[in-house]
Amino acid sequence: MEHTHKVSVAAMVHDGKGKILLVNSPWRGWEYPGGLIEPGESFENALRREIREESGVEVEIERFVGICKNLEKDIVNIDFVCRYVSGELTTSEESTEVVWVTAERAMEMITFPLTKKRLANMLSGDREAHLFCFRRDPFTVEEDLTFGVGESHEA
Repeated sequence: MEHTHKVSVAAMVHDGKGKILLVNSPWRGWEYPGGLIEPGESFENALRREIREESGVEVEIERFVGICKNLEKDIVNIDFVCRYVSGELTTSEESTEVVWVTAERAMEMITFPLTKKRLANMLSGDREAHLFCFRRDPFTVEEDLTFGVGESHEA
């Protein structure tokens, strides 16, 4: 069997003042920045590049949120939370609009159920990793798990 998974990274970027960054994709509507990791590229470099390309901003990665897998396309998405560091909001071919909004407004603006679920996980503040598998059309979650991360205190 040939293994053909693609891997993407994405992040909720916050400004530390109660706003989060959204980009308006010409193909998917409002979402958080992210995209496919290029061959030979690290997770961190890919995430920083995608955020910079789609929004014009530089970030610091704060925490890992989770992983989800598209069962139909074998795409594995890795989600993070980042803090805005610098840069001016800039549009690109991948983002026709870039805005800072409240979390509540972001959840209203995002219409695709997968993007909404991933953002809810990013906003949760959980110290657990969220892992789920889904089918896209219609959107259905096939498996939805959370796991603790870090050191175990059980003997």
